[in-house]
Amino acid sequence: MRAVKSVLTAAGNLKLKYPDEQEDKLLLKSIVDVNLPKFLSPDIPLFEGILSDLFPGVVQPKPDYHSLEEALCECLEKNRLQNVPWYIEKIIQIYDMILVRHGLMIVGDPIGGKTQAFKVLSQSLALLAKDGVMEENDVRYSIINPKAITMGQLYGRFDPISHEWSDGVLANTFREHASDRSASRKWIIFDGPVDAVWIENMNTVLDDNKKLCLMSGEIIQMTNKQNMIFEPQDLEQASPATVSRCGMIYMEPQLLGPEPLIKSWRDHCVPDILNEQQKETIRLLFDWLLPPSLSYVSKNCKHFVSCHPMHLTMSMLKLYGCLLEEVKEIGKEDEEDDEDYADDVDDDNLDSAPPVSTPVPASTSMSDQKIIDERTNMVIAQFIFSLVWSVGATLDGPSRIKFDEFFRNLCEMEGSQASHPRPVELKFPKGLLIPKRGLVYDHVFLRKNLGGMWCTWQSLVKPINISDQTKVNELIINTVETEKQMYFLKKLLLLEQPLLFVGPTGTGKSAITNAFLLQLPKEKYIPNNVSFSAQTSANQTQDIIFSKLDRRRRGVYGPPVGKKLVVFVDDLNMPAKEKYGAQPPIEILRQWIDHHYWFDRKDTSVLELVDILMVAAMGPPGGGRNSITPRFMRHFNIISIDSFDEETMRNIFNPICDWHFNQGFDASLKRYSRISVSATMEIFQKAISNFLPTPSKSHYLFNLRDFARVVQGLLLIRPDVIPEGTAGNQKITRLWIHEVYRVFYDRLVDDADRENFFQICQAVVSTHFKEKFSNLFSHLLSEPGQPVTDDHLRSLMFGDYLSEEESKMYNEVENLHQLQEVIETSLEEFNALSKTPMDLVMFRFAIEHISRICRVLKQPNGHCLLIGIGGSGRQSATKLATFMSDFTLFQIEIAKNYGMNEWREDIRALMRKAGVDGVNMVFLFGDHQIKEEAFLEDVNMILNSGDIPNLYENEERLEIIEKMQQLTMAENPQAEATPLSMYNKFIERVRRYLHVVLAFSPIGDAFRNRLRMFPSLINCCTIDWFKVRLSTILFCLSIFNQILHLKYIYIYIYIYIYIYIYIYIYIYIYIYIYIFAILIA
Repeated sequence: MRAVKSVLTAAGNLKLKYPDEQEDKLLLKSIVDVNLPKFLSPDIPLFEGILSDLFPGVVQPKPDYHSLEEALCECLEKNRLQNVPWYIEKIIQIYDMILVRHGLMIVGDPIGGKTQAFKVLSQSLALLAKDGVMEENDVRYSIINPKAITMGQLYGRFDPISHEWSDGVLANTFREHASDRSASRKWIIFDGPVDAVWIENMNTVLDDNKKLCLMSGEIIQMTNKQNMIFEPQDLEQASPATVSRCGMIYMEPQLLGPEPLIKSWRDHCVPDILNEQQKETIRLLFDWLLPPSLSYVSKNCKHFVSCHPMHLTMSMLKLYGCLLEEVKEIGKEDEEDDEDYADDVDDDNLDSAPPVSTPVPASTSMSDQKIIDERTNMVIAQFIFSLVWSVGATLDGPSRIKFDEFFRNLCEMEGSQASHPRPVELKFPKGLLIPKRGLVYDHVFLRKNLGGMWCTWQSLVKPINISDQTKVNELIINTVETEKQMYFLKKLLLLEQPLLFVGPTGTGKSAITNAFLLQLPKEKYIPNNVSFSAQTSANQTQDIIFSKLDRRRRGVYGPPVGKKLVVFVDDLNMPAKEKYGAQPPIEILRQWIDHHYWFDRKDTSVLELVDILMVAAMGPPGGGRNSITPRFMRHFNIISIDSFDEETMRNIFNPICDWHFNQGFDASLKRYSRISVSATMEIFQKAISNFLPTPSKSHYLFNLRDFARVVQGLLLIRPDVIPEGTAGNQKITRLWIHEVYRVFYDRLVDDADRENFFQICQAVVSTHFKEKFSNLFSHLLSEPGQPVTDDHLRSLMFGDYLSEEESKMYNEVENLHQLQEVIETSLEEFNALSKTPMDLVMFRFAIEHISRICRVLKQPNGHCLLIGIGGSGRQSATKLATFMSDFTLFQIEIAKNYGMNEWREDIRALMRKAGVDGVNMVFLFGDHQIKEEAFLEDVNMILNSGDIPNLYENEERLEIIEKMQQLTMAENPQAEATPLSMYNKFIERVRRYLHVVLAFSPIGDAFRNRLRMFPSLINCCTIDWFKVRLSTILFCLSIFNQILHLKYIYIYIYIYIYIYIYIYIYIYIYIYIYIFAILIA
């Protein structure tokens, strides 16, 4: 009925405007005006067929919108947009809908022109009002993203303590518009997702009442000059009650097409230094290569993240525009070569491009001709490079191979018989095409001297020099992928284009980006790191970014004058989706990147943000990572980074191992550098393929960080403890086995997986190290000739506990009885000093886990995730391992009133001890201490970056900076002592001295959900699964019998065995029921 009323209202307006026109024509016109805008293009012919049946022979009158169309064309040109007939028609439909509906929705995918449509319409109406045409008035509009703020911040809320009411953004804006009695039109634009959480409160505004009812009891009446305009991507979560109250205009990007984008870019963004022939070359290249490439990747390729062809076109234009900036440098006096990328390029990897003969006037000199030819070379070659790294940049590995074959064939098409032939007018030598060896992704076009050239990324990789003072855990090995990332960061980010890296965990996205940001000139750029997790909120995101901004003037905020703030958002797609699919942290970033302002949460005033750049990184959607709204993604140039191949992994870890084995090791042992890397690679790949994550094994996730942990473990050994000859070879082999066991084996849950890993490890040792387990572990066998089993390898331990020197040596523990005595002695010393002594029995199970924890604490950035049921000894083992390592233990004390303020106070104290005082700290945190999930949010940030944004107040922060300056002056008086560098030094010291040990229980859904929501719990921790064995329980009870002389000990044994079996049967039944329920669902 609301739709019928809208048709009647439109018909009445037309009758007043055209009183002499036939009513059937006016009715037809009103039906078309109200309903046609909402239909998709395939449904329009059906609608027109229905109208022709209902109104046979009736021709609808054409309204006199000549003045409006002229104003629209003028404003489109002023905004550097194209006056496409379809687009003008859509804007007029919006205008018609505003006349008959006070609430309307402009719906459609991104880059369809929704935002520009209402902006151009408002400007056009202002022009008409200025000229006194069509009795129109100017427009005032306010844009609000309803999902970037909370419901209370949108409508208003009562203070929970004082019960005082404070108005929200919408309440203040609506009241301001309603109280304005001028003739101007007032629009409130809701630029965000529509869902039942917030829009149901708008029903009284959208129906005939036209009243906004607030919880405070205030009712604000809407005027006839007001309109509510919603701009969502879709109506998936909108209720029928909301949809029926609004007029609909659907805008399809594919009907707009990429041609208007390209034409606007060619008209306004092509460098003026190019001549007409070169601009015509650009047009021919777009017409020839772009449409078939977009069609192919849309139909035949798989993307890391799905991208609309319009998004890919925009990415192509932005990247090509950035690369054409180099054209402006050609011909300048004293020009410098591209030092970062072309100075040290090997000539064997170059494909020099012959000059293109471009027609020039006869008066042009030879040097001018060379400059023009080089510019033409750059225009053609950079176009090809830009197309590959925009249209094909988001493809996965197999799809890149398919696109490579397609694109090479496309570039070589000639003649009228080809499906996409090269235009006849477009002539250039084949030397400007990408060389045939390798993939199209393996080459980059660089300028050197007066000529461009294709060279491989590999040729740009410079060998790394590792010194004795190098911190291996902070080392970045140059590879092809690092060169690609650095190149695009330089070309896009420094020209203020948002950039997004997408790839699996462990491919160096965050490390390389952080290294690049730290290299930027301090006088020009301020880096700001933001790490997202599932619990990140929009308010937290706003606070983190605002902490780096200054007040420029009233309502305008930015970094200090003359500087740019570079916001690096890590794990961009981690924020959890709300019930109806929105992600508030993403929405508040989108509000800034779209409209360049936020709202003050106190007084709802507009805060304009200036001089901010953005770069982001994320993993592919899936496994706790969510897909991001295309309305935000469309701003980014997306560069995908696939998992490293074997060659890349060798290039990363071989130099590190080679450096280590050159530090005084015998020459015969140096071959184990490459052997260890190859063997670890095989173990890594087989672990990924054999141990897949399931609901009961949700921590079976492996990435390159696990590979690096094995290498870090190998680096702990010193040449002093390695004997000569065969014994030294076998010791290196046992060390490698120990490290892969600690990284991969210790997380395995059941005996079947452990036995499987044992078989895999045995095969790898035989293949790569040419050793047999029977020879390697003969000293662990109780009887000669006995076969080596997985249980024997439990006795394989390396540590520094038995070393008597001051600088403890990481060495193999050959005497377990001596190790037991050392641990028992340490326990006695601990109990003598501690207020809470521990009565522990040092049996094999306890010794194993204490040794594992000590190994992790010895490593830089070593963190542990201990998984086991309550009473399995996780906390006791951690306390004793901390004492043995001469570290200081820190635990929070949970009380009834313990909340977020007390938690933050404890974390501040912990980080100050580690970062300022330089005390080796171990933070033991159990899942029973998680009173709020926000606790884990902070732990996730500490694990990932060592910092928690906005943790310290200004006074505390200044005090920390002053302490760091004193330390820096004592270490190196010439070092830079800026506040930013000093705080970075504090964070670096926190990462060095603070170790986090988490004690979690695997029972229930909470553990699995937390691993999914906080990825650093797996990515940044070495996992140790505490499986209490039946033999362990029997051993403990026998010890109790000796100590307590219990008369009926065997009765107790049977009782404990019964309890043990019952608990585990219950756990497994619960797990299988849960899996069965998932499969049924």
